[in-house]
Amino acid sequence: MEDRSELSRVVFGETVVILNRDLSVMNPNLVQGSQGLVVGKLANYTLKVAFPQVTVGVNWKDCDIVPGKKGMPTLADQPRVIPKPRTMGEE
Repeated sequence: MEDRSELSRVVFGETVVILNRDLSVMNPNLVQGSQGLVVGKLANYTLKVAFPQVTVGVNWKDCDIVPGKKGMPTLADQPRVIPKPRTMGEE
């Protein structure tokens, strides 16, 4: 999302968001392009997003609203990425 005003378009339990940033450091299932359902709010600008395999808090800047899509995305909607092995201390 480009602007905080877009948060007013979010409806909990209906709005689908797509990650515009790779968050696989937190969880290997959270690669760029993953889609999830907004189920709540954790803080002022942190959304609670349910992905098919994990539910996490995502900053509003790290996701975009998918127009015209409602309901929980399935595993078929997720990008197919093989996680790369990480070394200690790598970002």
